[in-house]
Amino acid sequence: MADSLTITSTYAGELALPYIAPAILAANSIANNYVSLHEGVKKNMVMKKLAGSTIQAAGCDFNSTADMTLTEVILTPTELMVNEQFCKKEFRQDWEALQTGAGFINDQIPPNFQAFLLLFLANKVQEGIEKAIWHGNYNSTDGSTSGGGAVSTFDGVMRRIIVGQSDMGFDLGVGNAFTADADSNTGILTHLDRLVGDAPAVTQNDPNATIVMSRKSLFLLQRAMAGLVDTSGGYSPSFVGAANPSTFLGFNIVTPAGMANDTLLLSRLDNFHFGTDLTSDFNQAAVVDMTQTDASDNVRVAMRFTGGVQIADLSSISCVRRTS
Repeated sequence: MADSLTITSTYAGELALPYIAPAILAANSIANNYVSLHEGVKKNMVMKKLAGSTIQAAGCDFNSTADMTLTEVILTPTELMVNEQFCKKEFRQDWEALQTGAGFINDQIPPNFQAFLLLFLANKVQEGIEKAIWHGNYNSTDGSTSGGGAVSTFDGVMRRIIVGQSDMGFDLGVGNAFTADADSNTGILTHLDRLVGDAPAVTQNDPNATIVMSRKSLFLLQRAMAGLVDTSGGYSPSFVGAANPSTFLGFNIVTPAGMANDTLLLSRLDNFHFGTDLTSDFNQAAVVDMTQTDASDNVRVAMRFTGGVQIADLSSISCVRRTS
């Protein structure tokens, strides 16, 4: 049977870790290593990049290599919070049903009602983190900072590409949404060909370079490839069924859950970095029962945590994106 529903609890610092960590680390891009994770970023993290040639002909003297350059970028996590209010009645039946075990398919039942609420909120947080990683402050329909699915939490990968556009290896803006064909203006096959063909040479020759696209874009690619190999006017079963295209021109394809639509990237995945501090004193997970305060049946659930994104090397990235 469910325990008492007097559920005011607050977890701060390391005590909040069991609730904050799953909310962040379960984000699709983090869990699948589509971005590099840095868990102990207190305020700033400086990432250094060394470029140039270090090999020279052997000789007796020490000759410093003059064409080496050292640059750096800074990853600064943003302080974030989630505040939600729920009616306990809406969750009471779900919680009590879990206690019976009937139909419960997860490995572990939350030990009490407040943990149940915090884990519910954690699932929502990880969805928001995933979306913000790729298009925080980025509108995938026109490249602006709001609308079109943009989330105003922190600057995501695509927003940082716009800000650093002059340093990009290749950045092509196209009009209108992508289509499932080889149309010269909107076709995803055309855009992918440009993405790879005009990428920096260092990226074209990198065996770890990967194409990043949304799941919708993969769907369009699948339909386009099916149309190419079928001359009867229908779709080829080899591309409409389970055999999703996983490569294009020799480059692996990944589809992060939060990736912006009508956007293609070619880069090493370790070029994208997400920073947070899982043990910060700022972190907090709280459940506040409002019954004793205002006689309502409401409960307030809050989380505080940090997160931010940075790109190590813009000059090696190739991008095709919708701008109108």
